[in-house]
Amino acid sequence: MNNKILKTETQDLHDRIERVMNAHLLFSNRFTAAHYQNFIVKSYCYVTGVISSRGSDWPQFEDILIQKQRALLVDLKQMDIDFAQYPPVVVDASDKHYRLGLIYIVLGAMLGNKMILNKLREYDSFEGYTFAYLSEHQEQLTSIWKSFQVLNNQLDASKLDKVIRGARDGYLLFGK
Repeated sequence: MNNKILKTETQDLHDRIERVMNAHLLFSNRFTAAHYQNFIVKSYCYVTGVISSRGSDWPQFEDILIQKQRALLVDLKQMDIDFAQYPPVVVDASDKHYRLGLIYIVLGAMLGNKMILNKLREYDSFEGYTFAYLSEHQEQLTSIWKSFQVLNNQLDASKLDKVIRGARDGYLLFGK
C-alpha cells in the first residue's frame, strides 16, 4: 500500500523530470547525444550528492549508489566530459527515511533504464556507447526493487511521510 502512496504523491514531479529530460524525444527518434549527455551529467550530480549525504542507514542501497556512480564515471569518460566541472547536488539529509526517499529516485529510475537502454541501442548515432549507467544492475533489478518495496511497505505513516518528502525533494534536486 505504501508503494502506491509514494508513487501517487510523487507522480507530478516524476512527470516533470521526464519532460526536463526530453523523454518524449526518445520515442520519436529525436533523442540526441546532447540529450543523453545531459541525462548522464544530471544523474551523476544527483547520485554523487546523495552518496555524499549518506550515513550507513541503508547499506544495501548505499552499495548500489556507489556502483551506479562508478558506472556514471565510465559513461562520462567515454563521452569525454570532465565530471569535476559538475558539482554534486547539495543534499541536506539527516533523517534516514528522508534519505530513503532520495534513494527511491535512483531505484525508480532503474526501472525505466532498461526501456531507455533498449531504445538507445536502436539509434545508429549511439553505436559504440557503453551505456554503463543504464546497464548497471539490470540483472538484479527485480530483487532490488522488491527489497525496496518490502521495506517501504513496512513503514508507519510518519516515516512514509519522510520518504515522500525526500523523494519530492530528490526530484526537484535532479531537475535543477
